[in-house]
Amino acid sequence: LSCLFPGAQTPEQYWQNLLEQTDLTSLATIEQIGVNPHLFYDPHKGKPDKFYCQRGGYIRDFQFDATGYQLAADLLNHLDPMHQWALYAAKQALQASGYFNNSSILADCGVILGNLSFPLRRSHPLFAEIYHKALTPSLQALLHSQTFQLDRAETAHPDSRINGYLSGYPSALIAQALALSGVNLSLDAACASSLYAIKLACHYLQAGRANLMLAGAVSAADPLSIHMGFSIFQAYPENDRTAPLDRSSQGLIAGEGASMVVLKRHADAVRDRDRIYAVIRGIGLSNDGKGKFVLSPNPKGQTLAFERAYADANIPPNSIEYIECHATGTPLGDLTELNSLDAFFGNNTPIPLIGSVKSNFGHLLTAAGMASLLKVILSMNHGSIPATLKISQPLSSDR
Repeated sequence: LSCLFPGAQTPEQYWQNLLEQTDLTSLATIEQIGVNPHLFYDPHKGKPDKFYCQRGGYIRDFQFDATGYQLAADLLNHLDPMHQWALYAAKQALQASGYFNNSSILADCGVILGNLSFPLRRSHPLFAEIYHKALTPSLQALLHSQTFQLDRAETAHPDSRINGYLSGYPSALIAQALALSGVNLSLDAACASSLYAIKLACHYLQAGRANLMLAGAVSAADPLSIHMGFSIFQAYPENDRTAPLDRSSQGLIAGEGASMVVLKRHADAVRDRDRIYAVIRGIGLSNDGKGKFVLSPNPKGQTLAFERAYADANIPPNSIEYIECHATGTPLGDLTELNSLDAFFGNNTPIPLIGSVKSNFGHLLTAAGMASLLKVILSMNHGSIPATLKISQPLSSDR
């Protein structure tokens, strides 16, 4: 296991934060946005080119160590945090597995990474000239000045050109930096990216196309783009407060992070006397199809995922004791999920407990599933389920 989450650079720190019920959300600073956040902040939603929520789950005080990889440290030091966080999570997971220095095993290890297809903090300088060519004529016309020119952007370092590869390249970079096999791909399935990556990694193992797999996700898109996007969706709470599974919650809060797991066929892991944290018995994927809106999930799609997961695992739903929910804090999304859970699990005896780690640091987007997965795995290993924060008026299903 590995993680880089708000307030935690190791699974041990993450577990301690969960036990201590720590709220790790904070207000954006120049460090996150790149400029003074107040230039773009307006507390009232719906204002053009403004965001109305400054709170998020941010990675702070992390220093990337570029040593120990198969690529030059100078190159790695010029990479965007997205690449650095993904590399850190991959290296940490392999170190924890005991296979980090085993070149023969790593040569047969693949990697699948969930990653949001969004601009990065350090991708802007690479494309600034294109932006300027597109914008300058319009601004000249708007200002009635043919001599107006935008300030010349900072020239990007030659080693930073990799930061222009926003989507598919991070997994290949991990494979190069850690001398892994040619089995590597990145995917963007939005909030489902983490678990989709794990599903595909399991397929590679089951098909015999790899004997070891790294799977997980990174969420490190440019925070200004994220804030603008979710403000357009009006997904944020106007009072900066998110409380998943509580009636008072008005929306989600976005966060950052990276996390990976090392996967192996169970029989091989037992044979090799690996430390086994958990066994994946089944995974269910589905799709809402043509829906109303990205924040209006379809309960039929959710129920179908449940049905497929338990059929794949051959486990009766009434044996489940705890469910870690997606529960982002959006009123409609949480209620829809709760109704789907009630319809599928509500007749169980006893009814399973539920919770959402997003109450601790918000919605980690592509990496959200990893935060949930690690919480459950660590809970099983410690025999304790950390509390969901900020519950004062529990949400109830419509049934």
